[in-house]
Amino acid sequence: MLSTRTTSGRLLVALIALGATVGTVALSGARADEEQPRAASDARSTASRGSPRSPEQVLASLNRVMAWYRQARIVMRSIDGTGVFASTDEQTAVRLLGRAFDAARAQAALLGREPGAPASADGRRGERRVKLEATVRQDEQEVASLRARLREAAPGQRPALERASVAANNRLELDRARLAFLTQLRELESSPSGSDDDLEHQIEALQAAVPELRTPTAAPPVSAAPPQRATSGTWAMVQRLLAVQRSRSNLDELEAATNDLVRGVDDDITAVRASIKPIIARLEVLAKDPTDSGISLKDSQREFRGLLERQKLLAAVVLPLREESALARRYTADLKGWNEVIDRESRQALQGLALDLVGVVVALAVVFVGGVLWRVGVIRYVTDATRRRLLLTVRSVVVTVAVALVLIFRFTSEMTALVTALGFAAAGIAFALQNVILAVAGYFTMVAPNGIRVGDRVSLQGPFGYVHGEVTEIGFVRIKLQELAGDPLRPSGRVVVFPNSVVFTGSFFKDPPAPAR
Repeated sequence: MLSTRTTSGRLLVALIALGATVGTVALSGARADEEQPRAASDARSTASRGSPRSPEQVLASLNRVMAWYRQARIVMRSIDGTGVFASTDEQTAVRLLGRAFDAARAQAALLGREPGAPASADGRRGERRVKLEATVRQDEQEVASLRARLREAAPGQRPALERASVAANNRLELDRARLAFLTQLRELESSPSGSDDDLEHQIEALQAAVPELRTPTAAPPVSAAPPQRATSGTWAMVQRLLAVQRSRSNLDELEAATNDLVRGVDDDITAVRASIKPIIARLEVLAKDPTDSGISLKDSQREFRGLLERQKLLAAVVLPLREESALARRYTADLKGWNEVIDRESRQALQGLALDLVGVVVALAVVFVGGVLWRVGVIRYVTDATRRRLLLTVRSVVVTVAVALVLIFRFTSEMTALVTALGFAAAGIAFALQNVILAVAGYFTMVAPNGIRVGDRVSLQGPFGYVHGEVTEIGFVRIKLQELAGDPLRPSGRVVVFPNSVVFTGSFFKDPPAPAR
């Protein structure tokens, strides 16, 4: 008896275990069957996902490329140098901008084909409007019928018919108001007032602001700044070096902007490719089994055509983006060559400036050494104090003029303008200082070898006659005399001052020395 119970218990446990195993397998199969259509549904939803970019992002990318193009044109036209840019460089920038507009239009077409909520909302509003029109007609018939019955009804039936007529009339007015609202809403949405704000019109408006895209073959033939006339002088070389440094700074900024543009275009390409991958995967599945996931053959074909059309639209976006990326990378490579040209011009400008400064230093050294030798020679070999002072004065003037001429002629770039300006300046100075110039010339005439010395007696014609006197001082612009009067001539105590120009404008006599007593 005990063995029979034990055998029965074991059999019961085995049956329970077998039932649990079968239940687990069945449950897992059911879950797998549920997850399979769910995965297929997820694949369909992923493949039919909306555009990877919104209209705002499309316009932001287009504005980014336009800002880069404006900066590139400004830099190419402001570079101070020859042989840096060519017409092909600007054509590359124009082509890049054109590909950006092509990509934006392709994305606008993709967004226009999206089965979004506005279309379905329009369909629902259309169905509701049709139903409201039918309801309004029924309400009108009901109101007309109730009014006819009310005119023929007995006095006892009138209150109920009046209430029913008023209720039907209220329903009619309410349905008419709803129908009028839907009609006005449809007219507002279909009016052309909002067409200027859609993506395609905004892209066209932006393209119209770029005249180079209208006739891309007629791009300006010269991109760089026109070659400047050859100039000379240290100051011209300094200006040239500063201009080259500004050009290099502008090229660095343009290179940074171009690198940012390349990264932005690559991000756009990555986003579009990520949207294409699930579509291609779903198309391959439908190509192998049109009835995948238990959908009907008709729905499968509809889905296949829709995904295929969407794949074509995305491919139309990828192609201009790839070309835009290639042109941007080519422009980046060209920028490196332009930087090398600018660096070479900078080195040449530095070398020329260094050589010119060396020439200035040598010229100034020669002038100062000559001045020192002049001074040493005068002090050593000229014993007469008057002549020594005269020669030292002349030496100072000559050294000053020589230094000024060296600096002027080495730090100027327009020799013709300089000579003309110096000529007019000299004429003006000569006219304004003609008396002073005559006085200085008279000084050199007086101190000449056959001139006069301090202590000599002279007779000068003044404004009131001849003045006799003894020379007490010979200045650079005037001469002082100790007046002599009487017979014989004796000092009167007065000092007479004449400008040195009296040598040329009046009479000048050198009297014999006074007789010795």
